[in-house]
Amino acid sequence: MDIDELNVLYNAGYDCSQSIIKAFEKDLGDDFEPLIKSTNGLGMGLLQGATCGGILGALVVIAHKFGNVEPDMSLKGLCMIKREQFFMMFKQKYPGVTCPELMGLDIRNNEDNIKAYQQNIYTEKCPSICLDIIRMVEEITGYSSER
Repeated sequence: MDIDELNVLYNAGYDCSQSIIKAFEKDLGDDFEPLIKSTNGLGMGLLQGATCGGILGALVVIAHKFGNVEPDMSLKGLCMIKREQFFMMFKQKYPGVTCPELMGLDIRNNEDNIKAYQQNIYTEKCPSICLDIIRMVEEITGYSSER
């Protein structure tokens, strides 16, 4: 997956959270459709200036790989360790985890949203961050975003 492919997904209507799920469609198998549907409202920091939707998508994929269905503290612990591994990797490269921290703009504010379009945040910066997220998830899960 590359930035151009991510922009194709964005232009098709997928948000950042769903694009991370879409990158791992092959590995998610029969779980892909319910997962991509479930992440529909997570993009763009929940439009609340909250955690980046790409990160939320990554956590869904990590939990898919390592999470538990029945109560199991060892699996829950493993999933939490993998989640923390992701955050450690992410925080080595980026200053924060919220959209305003990552973009340098608060897109809830109309003027900042206009600036985000003018500065190609949605077509360059966000896809670049999502591409890094995909690479981190690949490393943690062993899943592949190759199409």
